[in-house]
Amino acid sequence: DQEIPWKDQPLVYRLKFRVYFEEFQHDPTPSHKQLIRPYWQTERRAGEYDVVQCPKGTPPNECVHTITARWKVRDMMVDCPIHDASWCTGVGSTNSTVTKGIQLIYIGPHCHAATCLSMELYNADTGQMICKAEPTWGQGRKDEKYDEHNFLAIPPCLFGDDDDDGLLEPELLSLDTNLLAIKRNNNTLPHTGEMASWQMRGIVVPRETETLDTK
Repeated sequence: DQEIPWKDQPLVYRLKFRVYFEEFQHDPTPSHKQLIRPYWQTERRAGEYDVVQCPKGTPPNECVHTITARWKVRDMMVDCPIHDASWCTGVGSTNSTVTKGIQLIYIGPHCHAATCLSMELYNADTGQMICKAEPTWGQGRKDEKYDEHNFLAIPPCLFGDDDDDGLLEPELLSLDTNLLAIKRNNNTLPHTGEMASWQMRGIVVPRETETLDTK
């Protein structure tokens, strides 16, 4: 509620965007694939949650507050045409008879600095880690983007099928695959308004004998 000292002086600012794109090529194979936007909150639809303070006298490196979540892939799927809304994952996408599963291409954990320690996502059926993210501190290197001194970044997990990119191939997750998320925070001090959400992009994989309407 700080008083604005320039009430009679409107602030004018400009934004400049640069968009890179690649023309779609249909033949011999499609150059692009339709991505859906799976989303889940470790805090289970709370949006935000409170990190309680650890007991007094606990060394800071031992002050770790942890929350977990378990859900199925199908819990993130919404059966409606993709272009109707950002949360739609395609007609038939929740039906196991026509949908084989999904492949996650981008997994972007979202948490708040500077108490966020890590976020992990597992295939709970196999115990395999799918993604782990830890905040990284900027070093102030001029030749590195987003590397301002003490700037915190949370790199996402990326997957692909092009060997030239050096990315792991995405795992096929069936609709009934169980997922486990683990979020850790330093709780030397209490912290309110913390988040632990998973912002993802993925490909719906139809069964070969069926046609999935992703329009």
